[in-house]
Amino acid sequence: MLIFTHRRLNAAATDERALTREYTPFADTLNSVDVSAGAQGSWKVTAQRSALSDADAVQLIDAVLKGNKPVLFYLHGNNTDPARCFARCDALERQHGVAVIGFSWTSEGYLPDGSDQPGLDKSKPATDDDDEALAHIKSRDSLREGWIARKARRYAQAKVNAQHSTDALARVLRLVASRRLHLQQQKVSLAVHSLGCHFLHYTVDQQDAQASLAAMHNVALMAGCTGAAKHAAWVGRIRPLQRVYITYTRADTVLFGAGVADGDVKLGTAPGSEMLSAPHYRYIDFENAKKMVPGAHSYFVARPGKKLSSHAALLFGRIFRSEPDFEGGIDASKKVYPLGCRADGTVCWMGAASPADGA
Repeated sequence: MLIFTHRRLNAAATDERALTREYTPFADTLNSVDVSAGAQGSWKVTAQRSALSDADAVQLIDAVLKGNKPVLFYLHGNNTDPARCFARCDALERQHGVAVIGFSWTSEGYLPDGSDQPGLDKSKPATDDDDEALAHIKSRDSLREGWIARKARRYAQAKVNAQHSTDALARVLRLVASRRLHLQQQKVSLAVHSLGCHFLHYTVDQQDAQASLAAMHNVALMAGCTGAAKHAAWVGRIRPLQRVYITYTRADTVLFGAGVADGDVKLGTAPGSEMLSAPHYRYIDFENAKKMVPGAHSYFVARPGKKLSSHAALLFGRIFRSEPDFEGGIDASKKVYPLGCRADGTVCWMGAASPADGA
């Protein structure tokens, strides 16, 4: 797998430790590595490349676009270290039949020099390394607890890291889009998860970012950890060749915890009253979706040893492979969405409709 990153590289490492916690804010520097699976769940990192020129990056991108699979650019969410990024990209490739280009960013919430914030509780419960650890934030009172308070502060720093890294993300999106248009070989879609949506929110303002997103076939904003209020202002600036998909469910306990931490109702919980109604946008409600783990935050990919429901596998497989979710009139939607779609196609239901849907 090809992984781009703005993290500084450690030339002495040959596993996930090759990607450090350090980065340079407001820089468009791109580094990259090749990743393959090692023994017993380990990862082998090779071909470290620092400070890529556009020409060098283009060669790497072209090698993926000239392959025999549709391409998915994947942007991960909060508290996703390099090993978890690699695992998620690998799972997307295996489960959905795509070639993934990943972007690993400093979402663990450390400072730009890789150090931790001062004064944090250093205790480390078993759930500390879980990328869904924010689900343990149940109330404002819980933020006073040692390790949970630490997670909340790191989450806040991760948001800052995203906002200070938009130059690098915009650059790689620009390069992928330009090569997609030049080669006209494989289709390319963008999948953005959780706090990655906050990252993309701020990247939309960067030079040529909207044009880059317009070259994508589908853009999937999944379990978006960004404010629902006024989301139409920035999501409405994304106009891919086919459609933007926005997924949500009130059952997402990770986003509930994030909302407690920063005071925002998240897009991936409930999009609110400002939903976009143009043909380029579709909201997908996962409320009470069959076989979805309660509180699930990553319902687009199966966990190890599990399988996606047939409907979820069909839906995300099509979106990630740059296909329409369904073809034909609105009556054909039930082939993918168990409860079909609203007559205007703006909302489709994987389970029972949320009260806010106005079904």
